[in-house]
Amino acid sequence: MKFNFKRNSKKNPTIEDIKSNLWQRFDEANLRLQHKCANWLERKTSHFSRLNWIIILFCFTIGTGACSIYLIVNSITGDAIKNVSVTPINKPTNAVAFEHETMKVNPVISTTEFENIILLRRHIDSLGRSPTGKKTYDSIVRFRPGLLDSLQLVEQYYQSQLKK
Repeated sequence: MKFNFKRNSKKNPTIEDIKSNLWQRFDEANLRLQHKCANWLERKTSHFSRLNWIIILFCFTIGTGACSIYLIVNSITGDAIKNVSVTPINKPTNAVAFEHETMKVNPVISTTEFENIILLRRHIDSLGRSPTGKKTYDSIVRFRPGLLDSLQLVEQYYQSQLKK
């Protein structure tokens, strides 16, 4: 038995090649359609005289001008404004003010909790400085963008509690 393995001399088409080929075919079809429409319009208007073209242009100008004037006058008189309804923004009745509620629930942070927060912050900072932990640090920052800011706020809150 003889096996013939033929190699494709052409590269396998990539997605970009397929897309560009599709866009090229679409452009060609669009140009053919434009050409057909232009020929059809030319056949239908080939018998028009110069006076006919002037009358058509005059009617078109008067029509579009009248529509524009109508829209301008209608917008100035305020008929369109009456159709717009404005609903006021109300504060929901079940809204909880987070700033006040968190301080009422746990007004003082214990020393062990604060030490754990400091250790977590140091660990995250050390991840950012080491080349092997940089990937982990970046993923933490990307998926938990407010974590480092929250840790800093908790530290500042604890420091302010110590001053009192």
